[in-house]
Amino acid sequence: MEGGLTPPNGKEGAPGAGAPRRSIFGSATQVLNIVGTVLILVMAVAVNADALGRNLFNHPIPGVVEFLGVSIVAIVFLQMANTLREGRHVSNDLLTQLVTGSRPRLKAGIYAVFHLIGALLMLLICVYVWPILVSNYIGGYYRGTTGLVEIPIWPFMAAVLIGAAATAIQFLLLAVEDLRGASSGTAPQ
Repeated sequence: MEGGLTPPNGKEGAPGAGAPRRSIFGSATQVLNIVGTVLILVMAVAVNADALGRNLFNHPIPGVVEFLGVSIVAIVFLQMANTLREGRHVSNDLLTQLVTGSRPRLKAGIYAVFHLIGALLMLLICVYVWPILVSNYIGGYYRGTTGLVEIPIWPFMAAVLIGAAATAIQFLLLAVEDLRGASSGTAPQ
């Protein structure tokens, strides 16, 4: 790879954990990640424009604070599945290394349980967010000031739901790979 960087799995050109990199699901997680990145750029432009408006013209841009409030959570969920898929999340496996030592089956089993719990938690988020999304959509709920700036909430709740569902799927893919490793004796990367 360029710049001497090695993929998380340590094998140049080889697919990482979870589904193969060139799968439809992998592409979907990349698209979600890109949408989250674009939303970050939009937030940066909005914040800078609002700061300029406040300082130069003594007039803030209406709705920027409300937009930031609903965007941050959506960004986290939009980028979570791809971050997990690419192995770019923060992790500390010191305790796992101490417990498992040179026992790859035990290590794979522990990671399988961890990934199954992650999938369960993401599915619980989906179950919790779905009725809120429906309520926001039907009720026409928004953030902002009536008649001035009305930012609908439902698209951001939909982003949370989609991101949580994609992350649950990725956790399940990782758990399947770990269970295969536990049965064959190969440890997760």
